[in-house]
Amino acid sequence: MAGDELISNSKYTVGSLFAGIGGFCKAFKTVGFQIAWANDNDLNATNAYGHNFPEVNILEKSIKDISVLKDNIQNVDVLTAGFPCQPFSLAGNRLGFKDDRGNLFFEIIRIVKEFGKDRPKILVMENVKNLISHDSGKTISRIMNEIQAAGYWFNINNMKVLNTRNYTEIPQNRERLYMVALSWEVFDYNSFVFPPEEEAIKDLKCFLDLDKPAEQEFYFCEETKYGRLFKDKIEQGDPGAIYQLRRTYVRENKSQSVFTLTANMGGGGHNVPVIKDKWGIRKLTPLECLRLQGFKDDFSFPENMAKTHQYRLIGNAVTVDLVEKIALECKKLLDEVGRNENGQVG
Repeated sequence: MAGDELISNSKYTVGSLFAGIGGFCKAFKTVGFQIAWANDNDLNATNAYGHNFPEVNILEKSIKDISVLKDNIQNVDVLTAGFPCQPFSLAGNRLGFKDDRGNLFFEIIRIVKEFGKDRPKILVMENVKNLISHDSGKTISRIMNEIQAAGYWFNINNMKVLNTRNYTEIPQNRERLYMVALSWEVFDYNSFVFPPEEEAIKDLKCFLDLDKPAEQEFYFCEETKYGRLFKDKIEQGDPGAIYQLRRTYVRENKSQSVFTLTANMGGGGHNVPVIKDKWGIRKLTPLECLRLQGFKDDFSFPENMAKTHQYRLIGNAVTVDLVEKIALECKKLLDEVGRNENGQVG
């Protein structure tokens, strides 16, 4: 989508748990939803969120401390939650529900149940691809059972691994599991359909600022350890490709895409995408990384927020353009329910 907001006064509302910098909220707002409230307990995330969504009530506390009644939380049509992925990731310890962060999924279910019959009509959740196979499938089976017990249509067809580069024009190789559940109180059957794949991605250069030098802090001195590693690798490969430092070695992306933007981008240039421009070898800037997550240039971080925090928050975000497609399907289903309730043919 072009990113313009379709409707300014939508009748549909969305609330966001683990909101981060607002990827879910931005996507749903763009297709016409009103953001009722958001939650996160990361101070840097809530500062960035408030900077870009000053009109939204954000609950800056742990999900464990949230109460629908005590916090007077408005019921919403759609509830989104990109719950912590580290316990289920191949890159983490894979402790799953034995990890306190993994147990936060059950807090989502608790809050949903606190709404009673006014529970969200649709749940939209996101996590790492490995969640499906974690603990030989036992983890996802437990999640499925919990969501169904909370009153939702939810089975294997309600979850799908979507890669940003296959479903949007954005050239980022980012596979994430998306899960969408529909309330039995509202929908007569399980009718959610995931979006189809896109045909082509845009040229990576469209997302980069290559006509001017970046700030000096983003450039590597080619005489340093990491600078030499990048220089040697780029001389051996495609000078126009994206590169990435992984611990002690540099790898080249040969698919004209960016490696997955992760939450551990940061210190020493590790995991941050790197390019060679006319002025030297440098990391992609936070602004360029934001674009590769679907955020437009009107999104910004609070002044003086450390770049390490900016990179981490970007890596933790969802790709806005991809979520927009899911949001449009949610809106379509809600429209159909509304037409049926009014006695029209859906």
